[in-house]
Amino acid sequence: MHNVAGHVRSPEAVLEVGLRVPFGWAAKPVVPGEGNVTELHWERQDALLSDHARLRITVAVDVRDNKRIEVFALGTGSVLGTLDIRFAHVFQLYELPLPLSAALAAVKKGIGLRMTEGDSPLWFFVQDEAAGLREPVLMPHLMIGSSGEAAAAFNQRLDSLASIQQFGWMEGCVLDGLMDSGFTATARKHLDLYVKENELIYEDPRSRPCDGSFYGIESTLPIAMLTKLEPTHPLVEKAVAYMASHADGHGIIKDGDTLSAEGSYTIGYPLAVIAARRKDKQLAEIAFKQLILRRDLLWESGALFLRRQDDGTRTFRNWGRAYAWHLLGLIRSLEELRGKGLLTADQEQLIEEEFVHTLRQAYRFRDEHGLWSCFLDEPVTGVDTSASAGIAAAAAISSRIGIRPYSECGDATLSATSLLRYLTPDGLVTGTAQSNKNGEELQRSGYRVISQMTMGLLGQLLAAIGPQ
Repeated sequence: MHNVAGHVRSPEAVLEVGLRVPFGWAAKPVVPGEGNVTELHWERQDALLSDHARLRITVAVDVRDNKRIEVFALGTGSVLGTLDIRFAHVFQLYELPLPLSAALAAVKKGIGLRMTEGDSPLWFFVQDEAAGLREPVLMPHLMIGSSGEAAAAFNQRLDSLASIQQFGWMEGCVLDGLMDSGFTATARKHLDLYVKENELIYEDPRSRPCDGSFYGIESTLPIAMLTKLEPTHPLVEKAVAYMASHADGHGIIKDGDTLSAEGSYTIGYPLAVIAARRKDKQLAEIAFKQLILRRDLLWESGALFLRRQDDGTRTFRNWGRAYAWHLLGLIRSLEELRGKGLLTADQEQLIEEEFVHTLRQAYRFRDEHGLWSCFLDEPVTGVDTSASAGIAAAAAISSRIGIRPYSECGDATLSATSLLRYLTPDGLVTGTAQSNKNGEELQRSGYRVISQMTMGLLGQLLAAIGPQ
């Protein structure tokens, strides 16, 4: 059960000029400075007979620093714990487990939040049914007890607005998971929040309004799913034009001087989907080029890199999610284009060979539980559930279309079984390495978060495996 804090009192604060809270939803701040306290109060004081409770808040505005939020009981002043929030993105949930006594005190007297580290307000969503926020998981709440069997709870959370993410690569992972799982109606609800009267209304990863445009090559992934639902939607052609305008002299579609592995999934795959729906050989060729040029430029000395600059500099060596993005782009593009006469047999074979090569490299580093570290060849960086779910999903999809390069390593079922152990009682996925906007240092730190993006990747994996 999710018992929402119906009353939130906070110090006065003004959102920084140029930033916006998504969808017009309401948000309240935790404000830095001695004596500044944000209060959470509950109306419902029943149904709390459980030994398991978690206090949660959901970030409403992009965070570009480290913040620590001390949580304390308003009735006694006793400190209950601290929320460690580092470079958080919008829709990211943070939770603090509470003993039953603290949860009971919370609903009777309330909980206080105060910032002990950080220089700017932390904004979080609050109850706002008038503006359309009706998903209790995204409001400040106490999660009480268990929702039963983990996989069922996971499907409930995925098949709702609890799984919403920023428009772009994160939301694209979720939309693929929704549609693979048969949750098409929820995928449409997600898209309807961002697409108004055939136009995009959303914020970029820094919470800046980006209405009517794409913020970069990572923002075009949801167009793949929009195309599957509405092939003639005006945004599809707009995305094609945007991608064409970002091609360099070699035909690589990228942002500025940076070539990234994300582009296999966020550019190559959407182009493949559009090409398949339109039976467009030219677009299929462009999609093929995005995959093969990344094959040629992102590998060095047997390692895959996330990024390559035009000067030859490479970063994020053997980073787990780089493998996930490249693999998902390759296999999903091949699934869309294979056998449709849009590519030559040799071109299809080249995509398959790159997929097989990349997956076999990844499986060299898979642990005994079927999972991968944040940096694959550096176990000390710790398991990352997002990289693990993405790589395993690609493997499972390849099996679905008849490619089994990983047979010597075992199938993806072990990965899925292990990942389900990372679920909260109500089906959210823990154990994800934070978004990489603070560079490799944060990625190597062992810091982990709850992630709806990883829910999308796990949804893709479970759907590809099928009923067990």
